[in-house]
Amino acid sequence: MTALSINKNASARPYVLCGTCVGIMDAVKEFIRSGGSTDLSSDKNPYVAQYLVPDLQRSGLNGCHVCSIISQALVPAHSNGDILTSSTLIVTIRIGKSYTGEEDRYGAKTHPNLDAWLRNEDGTRVHSRTIYITTDPGTHAAEPEDACWSISTESDTMFNLAKDWLHGCLSEHHLCEEVRLTAISSNQSSFPEYLVNVNEDSLRLCPSSSFSTWPSYLTLSHRWGESRIFTLMSQNLPSLLSEIPIDSLPKTFQDAVIITRRMGYSYIWIDSLCIIQDSKEHWEKESAIMGDIYRSSAFTIAALGATNGDSGCFKTRNPLCFQPFKFEAGPGRYDYLSSERERKSFKYTGYGTNVEPLHERGWVVQERMLSPRTLFYGSFGLYWECVQQEASSMITKRMSVTYVKYAIHQACNLAVSGIFDQSYRAFWQWWTTIITTYSPCGLTYGSDKLVAIGGIVRLAESKTGMHSVAGLWKEYLLPELLWFVERPSVRPIGAYQAPTWSWASLNTAVTPGIQDFNYSFSWKIKVLDVGTNVVSANGQISSAHIKISGPLLRVRYKKSGTNYQLRWGKIIPLVNSSDDRVCFLPDVIPDPVQELWALHIVCAVSTHAYMNMGIVVTKENDADDTWIRVGSFRQYDWPSNPTKFFQDGLAEMTTLVIL
Repeated sequence: MTALSINKNASARPYVLCGTCVGIMDAVKEFIRSGGSTDLSSDKNPYVAQYLVPDLQRSGLNGCHVCSIISQALVPAHSNGDILTSSTLIVTIRIGKSYTGEEDRYGAKTHPNLDAWLRNEDGTRVHSRTIYITTDPGTHAAEPEDACWSISTESDTMFNLAKDWLHGCLSEHHLCEEVRLTAISSNQSSFPEYLVNVNEDSLRLCPSSSFSTWPSYLTLSHRWGESRIFTLMSQNLPSLLSEIPIDSLPKTFQDAVIITRRMGYSYIWIDSLCIIQDSKEHWEKESAIMGDIYRSSAFTIAALGATNGDSGCFKTRNPLCFQPFKFEAGPGRYDYLSSERERKSFKYTGYGTNVEPLHERGWVVQERMLSPRTLFYGSFGLYWECVQQEASSMITKRMSVTYVKYAIHQACNLAVSGIFDQSYRAFWQWWTTIITTYSPCGLTYGSDKLVAIGGIVRLAESKTGMHSVAGLWKEYLLPELLWFVERPSVRPIGAYQAPTWSWASLNTAVTPGIQDFNYSFSWKIKVLDVGTNVVSANGQISSAHIKISGPLLRVRYKKSGTNYQLRWGKIIPLVNSSDDRVCFLPDVIPDPVQELWALHIVCAVSTHAYMNMGIVVTKENDADDTWIRVGSFRQYDWPSNPTKFFQDGLAEMTTLVIL
């Protein structure tokens, strides 16, 4: 398996061991046969194996199942290019044990494990992992399906698995089809103007006007990256209506064509091939219904592991890394050396080592949430997500309801009253999932911040009767204003993105302000006016304001380590007193010369605690008396610890316009 065979249908052989790992597993079996009585003190439990890192990685790629699991835990390698050929790091393996306190099905309370250490040449530890041995395979199948052992995600067994997921959804999940048929934009055609026909040897662009009835089609969710993507332009439109040269398309598009054909469909919608890229009018028209386009597709192909158009959908991997090693520990007894999870997950968004390349991008969140079904082609496997279920080629067991797609469905099917009550709490539970999924993602153009989530917003508006104002719900502006960020960000420059009082004004992860509803809420401000200047049908805005009347207090901030506290007046609070615990959560670090003011929005009280929350603002322009938000504040304490914050008569009722 060293070269990870170019044969797309090649599979790894499970449960094969190298000579070193035969010794490891013999030691494990001896421990199990002893009933856990083996002395594992360090002087009597020497290393049972020791590898140089490149040797371990090569052994895994050559087909050793246990080496593959150990390598994935410490130094993953899925191709020869991943082998750290010049590394002098050493991997040592020792038999350890864990005490569960409960008998397993064989009556044992103590279980062995592998303590894997990554060390420098001098023996100092760089990293370590414990690989557990269990009596059941956990979420994995005891006898994994063929797709679990496929080296390529393009294999026939992978396609068979994808078809099983799709057919199971089409035949059993009535909610998924109901969602697909639920239009987002009721006042306009939701069908795209162009589709790509893949049903012939050559491809061609088809105008929707040529269809007597709208056909079933797939959509592609992909990342442009730095590749020079072949695009539809005004000049090449006539020729593409006759033929799209497949060789001119980037690999991701070519792979998407293969998937469309193999899954039994004739049409696919790809943004760069179906929206005229040099026509602002066509872009605005199609982007306004983009949510509907994804919503109405049979399913979306997500090029999850592709960093750009040249990366392609299909990937090769060492599947042995992700499947438990099953071994006979005694007559009629089978145990499992736990496998490692893939380092990247289709569930995460934003940035980080566990986020797939596609899910770094903001547009993708809407494409994922509004599609009733998504087939993900990840860096290490195939994944399925529909409104009712999710599945993985690593596990093949179908899991319970998927949270992301179900969130938008639930948020749009709740009867909200427009007042701060249990109906908002129910809506908030689902809507915050959407915002926290979307907010950490990146966009090429900041002006797309509200546009890229516009389809989701319009769907929620049409179903709930509420109105979105710059990403916040007008009917619930008071609690919605309380969002905060964990770490200060940088205010985007360039094209207008959103007002400072909206979470959409920043390109970072945001958190909803109210997370516990078991309080009595006393609101301190009144919203007198709110408005936006919408400049495009796709939801893009050029300005927004909110006019508020409420208690305003002059404050300053103090940094303590990585945290910030607010101070006011001449008070010097006692350390750890309630007045010392007014936390300032800056959106951006204010200019030291700026005057800061705290606007008290709510006091929440329960039998065991109280909270004061609000936003911190500064003057944007003295001439017209406008303000901008620079952060938020919160104070949490017990009723036995009273505070002078906003209680000492220093705050004044003020009317201010925040931009």
